[in-house]
Amino acid sequence: MELRELAELRTDSAALAQRLARVRWALAAGLPIELNLRLLLSEQAAASSPDALAQVGEELARSDDRPGRRARLAALREFLVRIHAISLDPGAAQALWEFPRRKTVRPPGDAGLHGAIPELQVERELPLLRSRERRAELEGALAQAVSEEQGARSASWDASIEALGTLGLGQPLEAALLLQARGWSDEGPAAAAEHLLVATQAIADDLGRWLLERHTSAQALPGDAERHDLLHFIHAPRCASAFPRGELVRTCRRWAEMLRLELKSIKLDEEDRPQKPRGAQAVALDPPDLVRVALWPEEGPRALSELLGAISIAQLRLGPPGDSPPEDLWFGDEGVPQACAALLAGLVCDPLWLRRCAHADLQRDDERAIAYAAVLDARLAAARTLSSLHAHQLGFGSRADEAHRELYARATGAALPAGLAARELSPFLEPWAELRGRALAAQARTSLRDRFDEDWWRNPRALAVLRGLWGRGGRPTVPELFAELQATPSIAPLESWLTEICR
Repeated sequence: MELRELAELRTDSAALAQRLARVRWALAAGLPIELNLRLLLSEQAAASSPDALAQVGEELARSDDRPGRRARLAALREFLVRIHAISLDPGAAQALWEFPRRKTVRPPGDAGLHGAIPELQVERELPLLRSRERRAELEGALAQAVSEEQGARSASWDASIEALGTLGLGQPLEAALLLQARGWSDEGPAAAAEHLLVATQAIADDLGRWLLERHTSAQALPGDAERHDLLHFIHAPRCASAFPRGELVRTCRRWAEMLRLELKSIKLDEEDRPQKPRGAQAVALDPPDLVRVALWPEEGPRALSELLGAISIAQLRLGPPGDSPPEDLWFGDEGVPQACAALLAGLVCDPLWLRRCAHADLQRDDERAIAYAAVLDARLAAARTLSSLHAHQLGFGSRADEAHRELYARATGAALPAGLAARELSPFLEPWAELRGRALAAQARTSLRDRFDEDWWRNPRALAVLRGLWGRGGRPTVPELFAELQATPSIAPLESWLTEICR
């Protein structure tokens, strides 16, 4: 049902989302950008007005018997509360967007600002360095630079907490939980995250400890392993050369041809620009007609996994009809794009897919190394979920930082530098959205395998099911998609999949 009562607000919100998408694209592609968030928000006055949240809240109260309308209103409300948080301190928000490009990291031996390098360049290069000593030095310099951004992070956190408090949904933590719940089961984020950490602890203690030492010579805590060792293991494992950077796109095209999935509508940017961050990012500039993917090509299974995930998110943004409501095109449950990304990114954990599509015939230990990287992703999402909950309770500061460093060590077996802890905390509980999405992806993978066999990824009949996931954009919620798979929302499917791929 069309939301006629909020026509001006919805139009203004979609226009603002499109303008912010252009900013995100420039950041993802490493392109020049002139950003003035304060001016941008003033030009979209309806969406950035404090009254907007009240209007949406009133409409939500009248929508109990209309699930489609309710889902769209909830998606719009989540977007607006984030915009309100930015409007409370646009300077801090803009600074956080700009920090990765600034030349603030001073490697050892640098006498001053001359020769300093941007954070995003350090994040690109650090995992690939073979010298463990050099990685440690560069990570220390990065941590020092990031710690100097604490003031802006604290101000942005406070603005988000204030914005959450204006929703009228209880305390800010209660509001954040309600925004992310979207009908999730009684299994809350703390219980789900703790359950995943406990359920996968044996894998981390045995397989993870052995793989980390095999690939980096570092011993998991209480040994000497640090974050940079973990990054080196994930991004530059011993099998990385089996995935040449020039083969990333060709591998995806080989797979898409098997599935009969058309990729031509995705505009891919592979330019090597100095300010381009690592990985692959999909950005909808004018959905469902224009979606672009920025790729920093490098060798290794991680780069391939990230490209597959970005392709899936691009399909989600390209999927809805052009006359869909703006909420379906621009907003939605944050867990759904996370699920889309995880579903295709997980293909690199399938040995048959690797042989048929990537032409990589690996030893079983190398296959396990790729699989354990997926375990680490899930465990880190669980750790960040718990840490963000703690930050709501403890306040943003040194106590929350220390709590996250302890959880990071528990999840990974590696030490996190103090200066890097704060940037992983989320007032809006995005890590919980990631965890919910990964659980949905695991359930969808099981359903596809049950219907189309182990090699579902090359069965054209499976494409219709995938299009059912992609074709509605932001309209469905994670719990609704679980229901369509005839399953109850739970973290259990993710636990089962992680255990399976590590055998």
